[in-house]
Amino acid sequence: MLLDLRGIVSVPGGRVEFDYEPDMSGAPFGSIIRIKESPRAVGNVTNSAGVLTFFADLDAICVCVCARCLCEFEYPVHKKIKAYLNDGEQGQNPDGYTLRGDMADADEIIVTEFILSMDDRLLCRSECAGLCQSCGSDLNYGPCSCEKQPDPRLAVLAQLVDVEL
Repeated sequence: MLLDLRGIVSVPGGRVEFDYEPDMSGAPFGSIIRIKESPRAVGNVTNSAGVLTFFADLDAICVCVCARCLCEFEYPVHKKIKAYLNDGEQGQNPDGYTLRGDMADADEIIVTEFILSMDDRLLCRSECAGLCQSCGSDLNYGPCSCEKQPDPRLAVLAQLVDVEL
């Protein structure tokens, strides 16, 4: 969505409000498969002493794959986004977003800030046990039937246990 900022670009104290469903099709990455339902972004762009600042509250439900057990799960997200807008002149904030004339691309800002703030490895729950490295069983449902192999780095210590004094 392009925000028309003509009315506030040269008006200190000016403000443009927005409330819409951003296009989050570019957001899936890492553990996130897709964005479920309609995400919602509510916010404004303000001109404070000539500095254009973009504020948004983003609410979305992500469908993710657990990094340990590979099960799908829903992950609700609420992000507060703050970004600066530049008009392309020298000396502007290098971390800001450049205006397209007097327009700001709200989708670009929201998706970029969303991706930058998310972890790329998400877990279905903090105590997720993951998968067995030998047979691939989901250890969240109980132990597998694999025979536990000793850690090869500790094999030398195992020889000390067999020694009789």
